Amino acid sequence: MSTGGGAHWNPQSQRWEWADQPPPPPPRPPAYPPRPPGDGPGGWGGPGRERSWKVPLLVALGAAVVGGCAVAGWFVLGDGEPKAPTAAPSAPGTPVPPSGTGPQAAPTATASSASPSVPPPYTVVRDDGGFSVAVPTGWERSHDEDGSGSFYRRPGDRSALVQIFRVTEPDGVGACELLRTSSQDLGKRRPGYQEVSLDPVPGGSCELVYEYDNQESHGRRRAIERITVAPDGRRWALLAAGPAADGTAVRANLTAAVESFRPE
Repeated sequence: MSTGGGAHWNPQSQRWEWADQPPPPPPRPPAYPPRPPGDGPGGWGGPGRERSWKVPLLVALGAAVVGGCAVAGWFVLGDGEPKAPTAAPSAPGTPVPPSGTGPQAAPTATASSASPSVPPPYTVVRDDGGFSVAVPTGWERSHDEDGSGSFYRRPGDRSALVQIFRVTEPDGVGACELLRTSSQDLGKRRPGYQEVSLDPVPGGSCELVYEYDNQESHGRRRAIERITVAPDGRRWALLAAGPAADGTAVRANLTAAVESFRPE
């Protein structure tokens, strides 16, 4: 539509224009393409949404791992069938020389850290796990085990054992509570399991006695597990096991281990 003077209506710009007026510049494209809904921080599919799920998920997983570790050590007691070692074994426990002998002998600072003198048939060995303990003479560190800590057996004979490992659960979890949890789990995993006794021991310790069917011990195996508190407050578990028919030897092995045990 046009009028006198060269004016006309521009339907694209929706305004009147004159012949001598330059046409309006075309609209400039936006500096950035429009962002579709859901993109960007906090959007349905953007990075913000991804982070909002990842962080709680990691926290939840971490909590589950910590909770599982609280009792994991009590579900791998090494009195089952052997397995191949997954790493190169460390040096076996070695007999402790008498005090004052040997090129590296050094005076002990306190009686609690001194290597005790034990009568036959026991010998005190120093373990690279950070302790010394008495085991039956001739027994050696075993690395072909399914369990945690250090194991000692008579070479070529798997009918009996002595096991020592650190208790890493919080002090707020009582010794008898830990052994009760262990007993419940063993009842699910060991054929013919029977809890004989579970009793507290003076000094914040506790002891579990149990039996189960075991091929290594040629029938029934008896195990005695004692949680003991070291002078520095750390807790350790000591276990002796062997044929149930030879329960007197099992008890003697545990007694020798408990009375001679010295953490370093």
